[in-house]
Amino acid sequence: SIATIAGDRLTEKGFGRKPLFLFGLITLPLRCALIIYWKDAGDAFLLSTQVFDGLGGGFFGLIHPYLVADITFGTGRFNLVMGLTASCFGLGATLSNYIGQTVVEKLGHVASLSGSLVLSFIPVILFACFMPETMGKRGNIANKATEEKGKSYTNMEMA
Repeated sequence: SIATIAGDRLTEKGFGRKPLFLFGLITLPLRCALIIYWKDAGDAFLLSTQVFDGLGGGFFGLIHPYLVADITFGTGRFNLVMGLTASCFGLGATLSNYIGQTVVEKLGHVASLSGSLVLSFIPVILFACFMPETMGKRGNIANKATEEKGKSYTNMEMA
């Protein structure tokens, strides 16, 4: 709920969707690094890293539908893309648990968390480099697609 309130207030102040979603993504490597660093510090420190899990999940849950709505606006594919991305989230969570547990059994907790730390930078880098800001662009993609269809229909009629 803290992430929802913070996300709402930041959006009102003009923050885009990309930095808010990126913040949610950054919480995972930060959490892994703190768990590795605090592995011998006691349960209170390790428990405090769960705050990052809640913040990341809150920002994902808050911003994800807006990103999908911005990208799919006017295409009639909102539910399809939401279903596909939710399936990917579920598959990623399942594989992460399975692979993480396998690494823990064979190499230990620190090795598993180190692997998660390294792998968690991949979506952060990909999202930061290749995902455009979508706030305020809703409808632009659909308008361009409609214009292209109109041009192709006009060209077909002329031929």
